[in-house]
Amino acid sequence: MSTNTKKKLQLNILTPLYIAGSAALCNNISANEVEVFTVTGSHIQDSSLTEAVANISLSAADIAAMAPNNLADVLTGIPGIDISQQGGISGLTYLSIRGGDPNFVVILIDGVKVNDPTNSRGGAFDLGSIDPSVIEKVDIFYGSFSTVYGSDGLSGVLSITTKKSDQLAANAGVKVGEDITGGSIRVSSPIGESVNFNLNASLQDRDNSTFSEAFQRKQLTTTIRSNENLNTQWDVSAFYVDGEGQYFPEDSGADRLAEIRNPETRAYTQSNAAARIQHEFKNALNVSLHAAFSKRDEQLSSPGIAAGVLDSVPPIETTTKYKRTDINVTANYPLLDSLHAAIGVAASDEDGGMQSIIDFGFPLEANYSLNRQVESIFTELAFTPFAAINVMSGIRYDKTDNLSVTTKRLLANLSLDNNTRLSAQYSEGFKLSSFFALGHPLVGNPELQPERSENIELSLAHTLLKNRLSTSMSLYQNTYSNLVDFDPETFTNVNRSKVRVKGAEASGSFQASEAVKLTAQITYTDINTFEADVVLRRRPEYKGSVNVNYEITPTLNVAAKYTINGKYYDSSVPTGQLELDGYNQLDVSVYWAINQKTNVRLNIQNALNNDQEQTIGFNNLGSQASLRIYRGI
Repeated sequence: MSTNTKKKLQLNILTPLYIAGSAALCNNISANEVEVFTVTGSHIQDSSLTEAVANISLSAADIAAMAPNNLADVLTGIPGIDISQQGGISGLTYLSIRGGDPNFVVILIDGVKVNDPTNSRGGAFDLGSIDPSVIEKVDIFYGSFSTVYGSDGLSGVLSITTKKSDQLAANAGVKVGEDITGGSIRVSSPIGESVNFNLNASLQDRDNSTFSEAFQRKQLTTTIRSNENLNTQWDVSAFYVDGEGQYFPEDSGADRLAEIRNPETRAYTQSNAAARIQHEFKNALNVSLHAAFSKRDEQLSSPGIAAGVLDSVPPIETTTKYKRTDINVTANYPLLDSLHAAIGVAASDEDGGMQSIIDFGFPLEANYSLNRQVESIFTELAFTPFAAINVMSGIRYDKTDNLSVTTKRLLANLSLDNNTRLSAQYSEGFKLSSFFALGHPLVGNPELQPERSENIELSLAHTLLKNRLSTSMSLYQNTYSNLVDFDPETFTNVNRSKVRVKGAEASGSFQASEAVKLTAQITYTDINTFEADVVLRRRPEYKGSVNVNYEITPTLNVAAKYTINGKYYDSSVPTGQLELDGYNQLDVSVYWAINQKTNVRLNIQNALNNDQEQTIGFNNLGSQASLRIYRGI
């Protein structure tokens, strides 16, 4: 955790809180869409045995109801989630879970890990790389998940599944707004009786005619896969995105405060490929093989930041390259009707580096290149001794050339009655130091040890009024230790920091009528850095949201989301650290199915035109509207 700021009841009961859509929203989504492979936050493949895993899921219908312009719109207002957009709306977008750093979250796209450890972000993934129109499902998992995904899973997992179908279908869409244009196309087709083909393509162009705010993104996903009803199931998938943007540098004070007026520019490509196969032997032993490849190239040109309250930041030209290969073999076997086991091995190979020139008044090269292999073995048990009790445990051993890490996890569900469930979780996590922290020639330290986490959570879920009212409450404590921090005396990164996050999340969902649904949540977070002069940025103590969904007719739906954020700290070079007032925002979306093939979605962000800055110096653009039109082909 960076401290540079000195200077079905499980938690799935939360899922209805974010279902703002209606049956009408699904007219462009096949009713027979299936997931051959699922992400459950566990190696146990039987989802009925993984109820203890705390998660929230958002479907394509939920996302479509919001008519979002980016993934940040989708995730804002979810319990325990903080979204930060560095460099304004066109800059980098990061996700934090329950007070952890963005690089404490494993990011998966169709099961492929895309965290990039080569740059100063330390492995945090830019969510602006993903177009929400191609997403079939988003799963958010809370807690440490190193027993499942190895390094990086200190505070949680964000898993993105792209759209797939087993039926012949095609549709296209266009999007227009005050400063945004875009389009998408989707095609799915059976190939013979046992194979399906899917393709999603999209593009987006954003330029609000204000200096430093421009963004372009082109994206393509494709999948060929078997039908679900085969004993041997397989799929081959690919993902590609090409993007570029320009904006004021983070911490520059932007349009209001920056003295250097040249923009920071960034261009990137992300390429993923994966192949998966699983076979079930006589309805008992299930063996799966997953091979994945991920590659990211990024170029950054920053003009630097003039000195203010804090020291200046020099101009820098940077190129980073990173590629990762993963192989995972897992076997699932029912030892008893009430006891299932999973055991597996995994191996990963990472290559990455940076070439950069820093302008200190004279050009200084700062280059590095690193390679890392990790070998892993893991096992999990899911035990259901009685219908009311579900227990899961897991342990994993990860080894590199010069160190090894063991992590453990224990989860339990207890159904007190048909309407009430109590859940508990203990989990451990680790994060191997980023290549930047290890190898950068100016601040790198090859002796850094893995960062660690210990997570404890207790949750209670309850339904009332014949399931019309659903409520849940979670208490948690996450302790992050051995964290990497910059030591100005030795001018290098060191392990020393510790952060403890305690929090509570309360949620409720009420089906007021067949047409109206109300949902709400509030989150409290208390962060202790154990240093009086250190606070973490952009982590409000209180935040919440209220959602209203009104299905006026089967073809006309209105959804509104009101998010509330309390006071929080931010920092910029011109001002130093400041406490910013909290802000509220109302977003409204309207869905209209004109006919069976054509539908329209209108999105109005910040409908009340709140103009408060959310990041020091970066203009709040006020109310923004966009319109999407989809047409089946």
